[in-house]
Amino acid sequence: MFPRNLRGRVIGMYLMLFVMALGSALAQGTGIIRGVVRDKSTKDHLPGAHVVVKGTSIGAATNLDGVFVLRNVPAGPQTLAATYIGYISVSLTVQVTEGGELQQEFSLAPTTLEGQEVVVTAQGQGQLQAINQQLTSDKIVSVVSESKIQELPDFNAAQAISRLPGVSTLSSSGEANKVVIRGLAPQFNQVSISGISLASTGSTQIGITSLAGGQISSDRSVDLTMVTPYMIKTISVFKTLTPDLNADAIGGVVNMELREAPDEFHTDLMWQSGYTNKTGQYGNYRTILSASDRFLDGALGIYLLGNAEKYDRASDNMNASYNPFSSTNKSDGYKPVTVQSVGLTRHIETRKRYGGNAIIDYALPSGSIRSVNMFSRLAANVQEYQTLLHFGDAASGNIDFSFRDSQTKTDLAVNTLEFENDFGFMSANIKVANTYSRNFLPSSPFFQFRQTGGIYTAGVSMVDVPPENLVSRIAYSGAANTYLNTVSLFSSDYKENDQVYKGDFKVPLDLGSDISGSVKVGGEFRHNFRRNTQATPYLDLRRGGTAISNAVMDSIRAHFPIYYDSSAARFPAFNFSNMDKDLLASFLGDRFGGIMWVNDPTMISRIVEYTLSDPQFNAAEAGAINPGGWYDGAFQHLPNNYKYIEKYYAGYAMADLAIGPDLKIVGGARFEQVRSLFEAFNLMDGRNPLTQNVYPVTVYPQNRYWLPMVQAKYQITDWLDVRYAYTQTLARPDYHQLSPHISITNDRLNVYAGNPRLVPARSYNHDVQFTLHDNTLGLITVGAFYKTISDFTYFTTYLLHTTNVTPGLDSAGAYAIGGTTPSNGARLNTYVNSPKDAFVKGVEADIQMRLWYLPTPLDGIVLGINYTHIWSSATYPWRDDRTFLDPGPPRRVVVYTVDSSRTGRLIFQPNDVFNAYIGYDYGGFSGRVSFVFQGSSVSAIGNFAEQDAFTRDYFRIDASARQYLPIPGFQVFLDVNNLNARRNQSAQSSIGAFTNEQNYGLTANLGIRYTL
Repeated sequence: MFPRNLRGRVIGMYLMLFVMALGSALAQGTGIIRGVVRDKSTKDHLPGAHVVVKGTSIGAATNLDGVFVLRNVPAGPQTLAATYIGYISVSLTVQVTEGGELQQEFSLAPTTLEGQEVVVTAQGQGQLQAINQQLTSDKIVSVVSESKIQELPDFNAAQAISRLPGVSTLSSSGEANKVVIRGLAPQFNQVSISGISLASTGSTQIGITSLAGGQISSDRSVDLTMVTPYMIKTISVFKTLTPDLNADAIGGVVNMELREAPDEFHTDLMWQSGYTNKTGQYGNYRTILSASDRFLDGALGIYLLGNAEKYDRASDNMNASYNPFSSTNKSDGYKPVTVQSVGLTRHIETRKRYGGNAIIDYALPSGSIRSVNMFSRLAANVQEYQTLLHFGDAASGNIDFSFRDSQTKTDLAVNTLEFENDFGFMSANIKVANTYSRNFLPSSPFFQFRQTGGIYTAGVSMVDVPPENLVSRIAYSGAANTYLNTVSLFSSDYKENDQVYKGDFKVPLDLGSDISGSVKVGGEFRHNFRRNTQATPYLDLRRGGTAISNAVMDSIRAHFPIYYDSSAARFPAFNFSNMDKDLLASFLGDRFGGIMWVNDPTMISRIVEYTLSDPQFNAAEAGAINPGGWYDGAFQHLPNNYKYIEKYYAGYAMADLAIGPDLKIVGGARFEQVRSLFEAFNLMDGRNPLTQNVYPVTVYPQNRYWLPMVQAKYQITDWLDVRYAYTQTLARPDYHQLSPHISITNDRLNVYAGNPRLVPARSYNHDVQFTLHDNTLGLITVGAFYKTISDFTYFTTYLLHTTNVTPGLDSAGAYAIGGTTPSNGARLNTYVNSPKDAFVKGVEADIQMRLWYLPTPLDGIVLGINYTHIWSSATYPWRDDRTFLDPGPPRRVVVYTVDSSRTGRLIFQPNDVFNAYIGYDYGGFSGRVSFVFQGSSVSAIGNFAEQDAFTRDYFRIDASARQYLPIPGFQVFLDVNNLNARRNQSAQSSIGAFTNEQNYGLTANLGIRYTL
């Protein structure tokens, strides 16, 4: 943070600049020029066009509606020039009157070739819009333009921006859903609509075991599958920030502007139907309907859109886990490892997505009032059949068969009211907004069956043996020797509601003919409310335990016609067998012998409903001293429940200066402060709901930061500029990481705790970029970035002891709950700020061009290639406490600490990101083939390097095509994703054995669209 005296000087300096700007705005001898830049033939607005007053530093870029404003233009005759890559520049002379306002329109024609006018094709127009918006931005930014989004749309917003330089994606069931910017995970990036940050959609871990002591994740990321690309006007990925943007974005800011009503009545109707190769199903669909018009002589605009879709997202997923076999490193620097488990999951999922938005705008003489309203719901119906092979448990050799069923609804909503006006001496933009999200899973039954002794590893070396070589160790003996073990009912409800109040005020600045610009000040207040509730009641289905569990088993036997194995005191699995051939079909080439058995959930679901409806099976109601039956006490409901209130205050001051015709500097500082309240629960699993002690806990985390930023752009020649930016940004810890909760498992060997003392990570960012631009070259950018990040938050594990033996680490007694402490040597699972800085650096190159200068038909080719190489280094803390007996007098137990921290890459950071596309337009046809390559990235971090997982290089081919029909307004289109049927794969570091493999296969969509 800045020292107090320095902060005062900075504030004073910007107040002085603001007063100077206000004075200059009222100065005499100048006028204002307003206008619009259009395409000469189509009359479409040209966003990102550059309009300058020749011989001065005065210039402006057109906004998304092609509108520009030039202020403090000296009175008298002036020459204006409008330029737009891909079009012929136009210069004209105007007469500016003192204190007056002049309206001027530019009509630009596409570049000519040997006297012939060049037709700008659909893809060419989309590329030109993106190029020009990037060129005129005061930040380093990548843009997906309106034309590109609308002409050949990707399936969702995440996929639309995944082809930009430095951007990679994470996926959910084969669908890109969250973005990684320059190697920084989704929670380190901001996602906004019209400058309003969206509420996070949360993430939930499902399929957990019955003893749910661990913390369930709820991070700050936003699922972009919630936003259909048909409602988007443009997407900008800001990789450097100015002080007027939310600084909680180490990676960058993704800002989406939604479509508004253009002139006259317009409608857009689209229907598509799709095919999923994985399941061989045809029946996916998507429909979009929008309509817009302007009323009251064009002053009032109304734009309405609705969308609905259904899609099959089935997949086969395989994963494996590993543990170090010894503490001694081999010659390659790694410890030997053994396979702990292999999971084979048949994932059946149907996704339904509904949404709509209504945008109303009213034009004022010098501004507008606008209301943006968007709602989207994702309903996911999931069934998962899993076989879990326990290779690491030589004593029992269990094979677990499980089934889970879930119906999750995820909602995302935005409502904003915006007032924007130009008062002449000052322009103002004021926004009031409400954002809302909910991730709701009312019930997810989880049934587990177990065969004991199904894995035979006695006398077999397991060291450094890949999972494929252990298939012969599987000794599945059939459903008669497999038994229903446990049933759990997972549920969760995550809600977030934010109220936002934001104001920006801009005053023009005139310091002479060679220096012009503006001073901008503003602030934001955001009140965030989040609530998370989760529950995991479970039922242990065996006889011979407690009185209640015996009663449960006897009652089930009496009410249901199922066989009971008295020798095992359980129900055999053959009572619940499922003979569906699709579920038992080949699994990833049967590398593990295929799917051996799956259950039919019908009978178990009836049993669950029966036991839940009878109060005698609830331990608390039955008053049992030694409860069993349904474990449904506080420990099954409260460890992951919390309420979080965050009050966010921000203010900034910045100056935007043009010095001469070639140099532009944007600089200032941003202040951010957060005050919050966090309520959670501390408890230990006492098993008996009657004696379960719960201790509510409340903390008040807070922090504040001053963040200076400066960016400069220098126009070296007409076709080359260089940009540099120094910025400071933040990454606030995820909500579950900040939680003050502590929970101790029944065996007292594991403690799960959040850490409300965490502070935001702070990044010091340097960016440089060279940009070449020309009507023939198109756009070529080459840049580099370097980030130094302090206080990154990491998960770690400590061993606790009854005495405080580790400096800076509390003793086990500090984690006592109700007088009960963890056992000596228990594991504390928590989060810490890393004491060492992390580093991210990389280089980016981007080429965008259209070959308009080639003879017909080659003039319809459009090309794009970008490449990013990223390096990162982070220290992952791990503290290993060792205990031994001191042999010398006096004999005593000595505990010493081994700091086993190690250095590795940031999670989700790929080494290489490469995107390329080649498009072709001819007449009414438009087509594109795209290539995506994402190099190896860290997909998971373990306690030891041998447990880390890395994705394998991923290469995918997509294709799109569109053909206009002879009927006006109609077109047909085809989109094919994953033409090469590439699987997502990740591997363990030391022996290269797989940790995860996901098979989604090819998907295709055929549709028809009508546009008026």
